[in-house]
Amino acid sequence: MKKERIYLVFTFLLLIPYICSLVIIGIGYNALVRHSDNLWRTIIGALVGAMIMFAIKATIQRPLDLVSDNISENFFKQLLRFFSIRRRKLFLIGNVVLDFGLCWLATLIVRAILPLKVIVGTSTGWVLLVMLISTCIGAYIEYDNLSIDPQQR
Repeated sequence: MKKERIYLVFTFLLLIPYICSLVIIGIGYNALVRHSDNLWRTIIGALVGAMIMFAIKATIQRPLDLVSDNISENFFKQLLRFFSIRRRKLFLIGNVVLDFGLCWLATLIVRAILPLKVIVGTSTGWVLLVMLISTCIGAYIEYDNLSIDPQQR
């Protein structure tokens, strides 16, 4: 796989959906929780969000492994492998802590940027649309390499 295609697949199939997932967690938390600016409730929301992100990462393991196997740059390869949940316990804990921090940040940013009417209204649909389009583009770019169909190889 060419370097440019790897970056495109990483951006459209992994990075944009990851960011969209964080935004959806922030929107969902702020839409569902009354007094969402309470510190204790934000901590619980970020913890639940981190567990959701952990579950989401389980679904992207194969594409993540395939993309990281085709990379020669050590830094980028290690960055991709950091998001793998099949690694050592230290990286697994680091993943959950990072997701906790990012979910916390997502809830704060969504609350600061979007008014409650938009949070409760159409914001989730727009973010899901961006995620769907991004995933479709990423899968289209490298369908042959990411396919689980053994006849494609």
